[in-house]
Amino acid sequence: MKLPTTKQELLDKVRTSHRKLEVVTATVPADHYRHIAMIWQEQRRHTSAAMILVDVILWNTMILQLAHVHTPGPSASFFSADTMIKRAEGLSGMFQRRFANRDLCELETMLAEGQNRVLDIVAHHSDVRLFDPTTSPMQTLGRRIQFFTATAYDDALSKMRQWKQVM
Repeated sequence: MKLPTTKQELLDKVRTSHRKLEVVTATVPADHYRHIAMIWQEQRRHTSAAMILVDVILWNTMILQLAHVHTPGPSASFFSADTMIKRAEGLSGMFQRRFANRDLCELETMLAEGQNRVLDIVAHHSDVRLFDPTTSPMQTLGRRIQFFTATAYDDALSKMRQWKQVM
C-alpha cells in the first residue's frame, strides 16, 4: 500500500474508505439493522449493523480529535495505535448506549456528517502540516489519519459483510 504524500492523495484514500462502507451499508434493511448475529472475526462476537456503525462514528470522533490536537511532542503517545485501539474498546459501550435509540437513517446521517468533518479538517490542513518532512513518514498527521481511517473502515466493512452473510 502506497502511503499518501499529499493532501489530495489523503483525501482520495479517506473518501475511498468512506465510499466502500457506504455501498455495503446502503443494502442493510432498515427493519434488520439492530438484529444481533454472531460473526467470526478475531474471536466470536455478537454484533449488529447498528453496533458496527456506532463504532465507526466513535472512530471518526477520535480521528477528529487527532486532527485537531496532533503534536509530535509528549501528547503524541495519546494518539498511538495501541492507545487509540484501547480507547475505542473502552468507549464503545458508552457510544453504543448513547446511540441505542437511533434508527438506521439517523446513524447513517451521523456517520456521513462525521465523514464530512474528517474530510473538511484534512482539506484545511496544509501539505506540510499533514506530511511534515521533519517527521518520520509513518508518524505524520496525514499518515495517522489515513491509517486510523483505513483500519476502522476496513474492520467495519469486514464485520458488516460477515453480519449480512449471517442475516
